[in-house]
Amino acid sequence: MRRIAVLVLLAGVLAAGCKRKHHPNPSATIEEESELASSISVAEPRDASQLLSGFYNLEQNAWRWSMKKFAVTLAPPLNGALRGATLELHCSLPDVIAAKMLGVSVTPTVGNVKLAPVRIDKAGDQVLKFDVPIEPLKQDAIVVQFELDKAIGPDSADSRELGLVVSHIGFVSK
Repeated sequence: MRRIAVLVLLAGVLAAGCKRKHHPNPSATIEEESELASSISVAEPRDASQLLSGFYNLEQNAWRWSMKKFAVTLAPPLNGALRGATLELHCSLPDVIAAKMLGVSVTPTVGNVKLAPVRIDKAGDQVLKFDVPIEPLKQDAIVVQFELDKAIGPDSADSRELGLVVSHIGFVSK
C-alpha cells in the first residue's frame, strides 16, 4: 500500500513538472518538429526553420547576410505578456560596405506593432536594442520583421541585395 501511495505521489509530481508551455515551431516540418525559441542564432541548424525570409546562406558557420527586409518567428520571452521585453539584433556593418551603409536605420515590426527605429552610425559589430510593449507578446508564435531604409544593390561583383551581417536575434525579458 505504501508503495502505491509513493507511485501516485511521484506521478503527480511528474505531471506537475510537465506543465511547461509548449510553443511548437509553425515553420518546422513534421519530420523536424521543434520547439519555437525566443532567441535564435542564425548559425544553429535547429533554429533555421525560424528564419522566415530575407536571409542568405550561412557563412563561416557563424552568420548570414540579410536583405533589406528580413523576418523571423520567435516564441515570447518569459513574462513578456506581463512586462514587455527587449528585442536584440546582433549584427555587423562590415567595413567593405560601411561607406555606403553608415546611417542606415533598422525598423522592426513585432506582430503588428512597428517599433522605433535604431540608426547605425559606426562600422563593426553592433547589438541593436528595441523596446517591445506587452501587446504583441501575447501570442505563442510572433513574427518579427526588420526593414532597413537602405541596402547595397546587386552589382557585377555580387548579385545579392546586401543589408546587414546578422548572427543572433532574440527577446530578452524585462
